[in-house]
Amino acid sequence: MVAYVLWRFGESFYLADLESRVDHSAYETLRPGGLVGHGYGIIGTILILANLLYLARRRLARWSLGSMATWLNLHVFTGLVGSLLILFHSAFQFRTPIALVTAVSLGLVVVTGIAGRYLYALTPRPDRPALEDALSSLDELAPGCSARVYHALAIHKVTQVDTHRWLLAKLAAVPKWVRDARSRGFLVSYVIEDAPVVGVLDRGDRRRFRKAKRTVRKYATREVIAVGASSLLQSWRGFHRLLALILVLIVPVHIAVAWIYGYRWIFSE
Repeated sequence: MVAYVLWRFGESFYLADLESRVDHSAYETLRPGGLVGHGYGIIGTILILANLLYLARRRLARWSLGSMATWLNLHVFTGLVGSLLILFHSAFQFRTPIALVTAVSLGLVVVTGIAGRYLYALTPRPDRPALEDALSSLDELAPGCSARVYHALAIHKVTQVDTHRWLLAKLAAVPKWVRDARSRGFLVSYVIEDAPVVGVLDRGDRRRFRKAKRTVRKYATREVIAVGASSLLQSWRGFHRLLALILVLIVPVHIAVAWIYGYRWIFSE
């Protein structure tokens, strides 16, 4: 929506080639050093810097400063809107090395941030209470089944991940985590199917049995995926923070160069 509004405001200017833009009626307003174009850059930079407050909030997790989910949504919003404003500030042209480096750095931060947000959303969370409830249901139909499952889970332990490994090493280990999770699920299913049941189950009990078995397998598998994905997410965040730090170091250089060459927005003499 923001991108649409900004585009409609200067559509004919942004669609014009670089030579034609000089003669465009909105050139002095929308060019990177113009009143509105430069303003886009300043507001976008402020939003990008405000975006980094999420990192500080994570360090102050014990403080009552609002939920992490709210801060994460604000982090995503300021990052995307700030990046859009920076893009329109550039008028879709990068004619200087510092502008190109800044744009590439910002693009990498945005892409890794979006990927990290989806990785966070897709990372499963272990749910022991749900697993124990499903095992209780199984015990009613197949006494001792939970003990057999716990024994199987103890044999096929959750894959331990070295949190200090490099991001690429963790990405390379993803297929192994998936295989381990699938193997654990098969083992749990086999143990449950092999458990002796009480008498002949009617249709309702068979349905309960199958549902409980699926639930147990789901959460037993999820424990493996959760450990690996959480570790991967931790390294991905570190990579994203590194790129953000590089961007923070580049932005002042960009601002200083613009100031030296006289692009000072409303502060020009």
